[in-house]
Amino acid sequence: MGSPPNLDVYVCPKCAGTLTYVPAADAGQHVRGTLSCEQAHTYPVTDIPRFVQDEGYTSNFGKQWAEFRKTQVDSATGNTESRDRFFNGTGWPASMSGETILEAGCGSGRFTEIMLGTGARVISFDYSVAADVAHDSFASKGATISQASIYEMPYRKGSFDRVFCYGVIQHTPDVRKSFFNLVEMVKPGGEIAVDVYDAWKWIFHSRYRVRWFTKRMNQEKLLAWCRKVVPAYMKVMPPMHPYNQIFVPIKDYRGARPGFTEEQLVEYSILDTFDMLAPEYDQPQSAGTMRRWCKEAGLTDVHIQVGGNGLEIRARKPATAKAADESTKRALETAATAAA
Repeated sequence: MGSPPNLDVYVCPKCAGTLTYVPAADAGQHVRGTLSCEQAHTYPVTDIPRFVQDEGYTSNFGKQWAEFRKTQVDSATGNTESRDRFFNGTGWPASMSGETILEAGCGSGRFTEIMLGTGARVISFDYSVAADVAHDSFASKGATISQASIYEMPYRKGSFDRVFCYGVIQHTPDVRKSFFNLVEMVKPGGEIAVDVYDAWKWIFHSRYRVRWFTKRMNQEKLLAWCRKVVPAYMKVMPPMHPYNQIFVPIKDYRGARPGFTEEQLVEYSILDTFDMLAPEYDQPQSAGTMRRWCKEAGLTDVHIQVGGNGLEIRARKPATAKAADESTKRALETAATAAA
């Protein structure tokens, strides 16, 4: 009878209690049942643990990664784009054997694959059903994946050597809270790497002139529009990436991604056009804001650079228990002041 792998990593996201798995009576060899704690909080398991009732504000991401599950995965494209972005942004070593990494927002698993290649133990989650896409592709290779929210993560605080989160926090309702929640998951002495859209880079982007409408569109219709309009645009307009986006809310990666075939570039452009027009939330941040948040969280060795989707931030949590406690206290006090 099947059971979810690596149950030791999970705790109840509501009370932090230990979870017990009970398989469904008709589960057979399938992974299907419930996780429950002593406080009677119960979560279904259907192939993967489900710590949320639905996809909430992330349904567009579930759809896009089901549709484009291999578009950004290096082993499928034959390129090293995801690998290069991961290591250039994080500054982490190519070998992390013996370490445990939390990946917040795995999407289709483009970075899950890279982290698995380092020998690390990779624990991933996604709020959307993209978690199923990543599970189908990478569970057999060692990834432990669940469907969960960044606001109620089912893990013990301070239990990860590294926390990685790319392409996520700008798409959450409260970017600051998302960031601080991730910091709480890092062990003393551990490292965190996140990225976020750059407020200055995107301030004149044409997407923000149309998103008030496109984010409310039926997702099937929006995706159909992208599939029709993006290739048509690429046939009649010269490649001007990224400057065309000042005037036209369409991604066009011709000439911007060496090594990709023409077919791959068209697919990638459709994907990222949908990706920028569909999300419910799109909240860029400035480098100054991110540096301030790192300071408030008590992080050290803070490095912020322009790259990838905008700003890439990496930092370390203080190594000593005393410093870590003071860091957490400052973060909680700041959060309480902001909420007052």
